[in-house]
Amino acid sequence: MARIIISGYYGFDNAGDDTVLYGIISSLTRYMPEVELTVLSNTPAETEALFGIRAFNRWKIKPIIAQLKKSDLLVMGGGSLLQDATSPRSVMYYLGIVMLAKMLGKPVIFYAQGVGPITRQISKQFIRMVVNRVDVITVRDEQSGQDLKSFGVKKVPIHVTADPAVTISPDQIDTTFGKQLISRYRPDSTRPVMAISVRPWKNEQQYKVEIAKFADEAIHRGWDIFFLPMQRSADLAPSIDIVNLMKEKGAFVVDEPLNFKQIFSFLGACQFVLGMRLHSVILAAVMNIPFAGISYDPKMDRFVQRLGMKSAGHIKGLQYESLLSNVERLMDDLEGTKQRIHAHIGKLVSEAEKSSRLAVELLRKNGTL
Repeated sequence: MARIIISGYYGFDNAGDDTVLYGIISSLTRYMPEVELTVLSNTPAETEALFGIRAFNRWKIKPIIAQLKKSDLLVMGGGSLLQDATSPRSVMYYLGIVMLAKMLGKPVIFYAQGVGPITRQISKQFIRMVVNRVDVITVRDEQSGQDLKSFGVKKVPIHVTADPAVTISPDQIDTTFGKQLISRYRPDSTRPVMAISVRPWKNEQQYKVEIAKFADEAIHRGWDIFFLPMQRSADLAPSIDIVNLMKEKGAFVVDEPLNFKQIFSFLGACQFVLGMRLHSVILAAVMNIPFAGISYDPKMDRFVQRLGMKSAGHIKGLQYESLLSNVERLMDDLEGTKQRIHAHIGKLVSEAEKSSRLAVELLRKNGTL
């Protein structure tokens, strides 16, 4: 039986990254039903309870080394692990885990990585030094692969796949919780529901005014509006700020703590999603819920483009008029938007599964399977 350890940004109450982990687990177990999975987490007990696999503290070196020794493969889980937008610490931490694995003679796969932004020269040098020793590299979009190559990663083939979250089957998601939550806030309402996911971004503030105007107009057009924090510790404050800027009544902030399964259920019970968090629109796409993404990072643009769509605008310089113009054509043609998503999501699912297939090939090559 193969033993795989997964490293990523897990246990931080971030629904997006938890969804990535769930997608990786779902895909790997689909190809290797008997696989034994463990994960490094900021909150191991919570991660174990949520995912049903063993978890170990990501900050304690002794358990990390012990688990790497027992494992047949290190999976560097999807998401934007290699980025230094705030500091080089993220790059140093994750590549440090890779170096430990290689020192112990363990194979490593980069699993649907999203790369960047990388701006510091020291980060680029460290990436070139360490990532060239990885056994298999898959990235979630073409640009991430180009970024790695530009940093000097030339010794390992780079496969373009897709975000692991898209491999989650809609059949795995029960929308009962989401419907009950909506009914609790809006009992007896028959209006369609729009979820809006916002996040803080650097020092940007004007976007809150523009989204407040848009939400007012959506209510005027007959929608119920729910602001849904994907990472409560960060997203709750800007959600409240926007509601306080609105003129119309009837917008709600979902201010109770929700895990990623509950967030998934909630989004699946909505009729439209406007998202600044990447995984709010990825989850919408998985559930075939019409959506529009507001870009704050190239990864948002890359994802919506792969579904044959365009972003609703960029957080920097966002204007109400253009936001409304970009979104209302989707809102006014919900069925057509669904058909467009459905026409593209199947290809993304197939591409995302490639990461697990390559993991299987690597284990077979090393005689583990």
